Amino acid sequence: MGLQEYFAQLSRGVDLVAECSGLSAPDLQAMGASAQDAAELISLHAIYFGPTSYTGKQRLAIAAARRNRHALSTLHHIESFTRRITGKLDAWNLRVELCSTPPEHITAVARRRLREMRVPRTYCERVLLRQHPNGLATLTVTGNGLDMADAFRTIDQQRPGTSFIARMLGKADEATTRTRVTTMAVLQLEDYGKLVRRERDDVMIRTTSGAVVTGAQLVERACANEGLITVISRAQGPVDLYRFERFASTKQRTMLAAEHPTCAWPGCTTPAERGQFHHLTPWSHGGETNVANLVTLCNYHNGVNEDDPNAPPRRGRLAREGGTIVWQPPHSR
Repeated sequence: MGLQEYFAQLSRGVDLVAECSGLSAPDLQAMGASAQDAAELISLHAIYFGPTSYTGKQRLAIAAARRNRHALSTLHHIESFTRRITGKLDAWNLRVELCSTPPEHITAVARRRLREMRVPRTYCERVLLRQHPNGLATLTVTGNGLDMADAFRTIDQQRPGTSFIARMLGKADEATTRTRVTTMAVLQLEDYGKLVRRERDDVMIRTTSGAVVTGAQLVERACANEGLITVISRAQGPVDLYRFERFASTKQRTMLAAEHPTCAWPGCTTPAERGQFHHLTPWSHGGETNVANLVTLCNYHNGVNEDDPNAPPRRGRLAREGGTIVWQPPHSR
């Protein structure tokens, strides 16, 4: 048999399958087929020519496979997708569609259909422990979202396993002391007075009574029973000292997390503690590291935020307007 005839035979896959009628895998092996090829042919024959409750769809699949000259390898590829479906009717519907699809598009069509048929996963409280060969193990716990978020914040990300176990077993030392979830109160500056000036590591505020006090004194009087307090101005946003440093201080990071507990990009829910602190006016363009010029962004949106003040944003960017962080759409000035 020449190559041309060989390739011609390969293209009539469904007809080759039909010729297996009445034969067994040992019969095919006796004719020279490998054990794998014999098993594959018998399996395909049972699907395309065997008894089924969906004879109409079976005929459609055979006709479509012949029309598209699907090879044996293509039929086997089609079955690699249909076998993932438990419902027989759904499997036949997919088989007919894939047999009607040109070979080069079968994978894309199959994956799209399988995604459409996938039942959304439902979650419930559960715990799973997986032991690893190197002596480590992975503990997966699913529970209330807020409780899990609080628990996540208590873990030292530099040594998560050690710190987590130490807290769970009550053996935390000074370096792994359990983080206490603290209330963050936001104090609106204009409700109490007006910012006068910035002085050292605090701000000076003229209260409505006329007295000038430090920010710490105002907070102590207004929110003595709260945990952490951030003073935010409606006009300027979070109030803090200007820092002539490239990276946000711990105090600034805490205040920014109070303003935006998650990434400030519209629709993003990445927690602030897993994100970065972005300069609205870039550091390279003279932007200062003060809270009014900073915003919480996840790693991805910090990268796509186009903050060049001399160019329109192609994917949008964040800015502070009237004390509020806003998203400027693409191509806006």
